[in-house]
Amino acid sequence: MPLPVIFIAAGLLLLGFMPLPYGYYTFLRIVATIVFVWGAFVLHEQKEPVLPWVFGLVAILFNPFIPVHLPKDIWAGIDLVAGCLLIATHTKLAKKEVKE
Repeated sequence: MPLPVIFIAAGLLLLGFMPLPYGYYTFLRIVATIVFVWGAFVLHEQKEPVLPWVFGLVAILFNPFIPVHLPKDIWAGIDLVAGCLLIATHTKLAKKEVKE
């Protein structure tokens, strides 16, 4: 996964901590779902044991098709944690080689 995609998605998630219009959060759900599904596949190909499952669960949480309804303050924390997760795992996500 390209580094700019990781950092842009992380930035969007960290911005989600702020009070923004509802449309932003709908856009954020779409972006986060795409990035976390993509990340789950990348990590699965690298034979990571746990991270693909974590990324898959985060993708389910953010999915825009069957939205999870939680209070705004809980979503702010989830946005913050998800953004930090992307930043913390950016080296694994940006790798091109696969573990054997």
